[in-house]
Amino acid sequence: MALQDKRLFLLDMDGTIYLSEQLFDGTIDFLNYVKRIGGRYLFLTNNSSRGTDAYIAKMKRLGIEAFPEDFLTSADAAVEYFQQDPPSGNIYVCGTESLKGQLRAAGLPVAASADDRVSTVLLGYDTELTYRKLEDSCILLGRGVDYIATHPDLVCPTWYGSAPDCGSVIEMLHTATGRRPLVIGKPQPEMVRLALERTGLAEKDACLIGDRVYTDIACGVNAGIDTVFVLSGEGVPSDIEKYHVQPTWIMQNIREVLSKIKEEQGEGI
Repeated sequence: MALQDKRLFLLDMDGTIYLSEQLFDGTIDFLNYVKRIGGRYLFLTNNSSRGTDAYIAKMKRLGIEAFPEDFLTSADAAVEYFQQDPPSGNIYVCGTESLKGQLRAAGLPVAASADDRVSTVLLGYDTELTYRKLEDSCILLGRGVDYIATHPDLVCPTWYGSAPDCGSVIEMLHTATGRRPLVIGKPQPEMVRLALERTGLAEKDACLIGDRVYTDIACGVNAGIDTVFVLSGEGVPSDIEKYHVQPTWIMQNIREVLSKIKEEQGEGI
């Protein structure tokens, strides 16, 4: 199916439509195109460090009107996982207060400390990380509790380059404990499945656009939908061979995605 036939666009954010506080050229035009054809776009992010309200505020700063129903995060996927498979005890969150708050709002049992009847460690992208959290996580993992991570992204793109993301802490804890987590967010297909359920659209109608092969593109492939790998963020073309994941299309940026659609429609570039 051609890009012009798609009606649901699942958009990664950092590195795909913006970088830090810089909105990429073509983003507004692309979103307006989707609205014009009566389609839907959802913003998908593995970043579990902040809640939807923070993303809405950021989008507003960048000139994009957005609403809670426009977002799906790895924290959302984690909440659904625990709701479907409730923990036997409390969840120790090695993550931000925002992530803890989202779990509590969903009625999930968040541990007050490492000694609070913990049955599961949940590791997220923690911009409030302390050595105490790392030490507590190691102690709990050594006791054999369940181990879940919101996502495996190694770095988070920033204006100055990259900062350690959840995947870097996964590697740190693996070095210390020998344990590896069950990963909930991208590249697992759950976020795409949630998006299809929310919109009522089918796999053939959907396309995931992202800048990371090993999370974004792999998520789309695992979910059975088409993908666009954009080279405006972390990823480079050699990642395709490195991770053995093949996107449907490879493009420079979101502007080129829109140009491709217009070309298919015979409008020129």
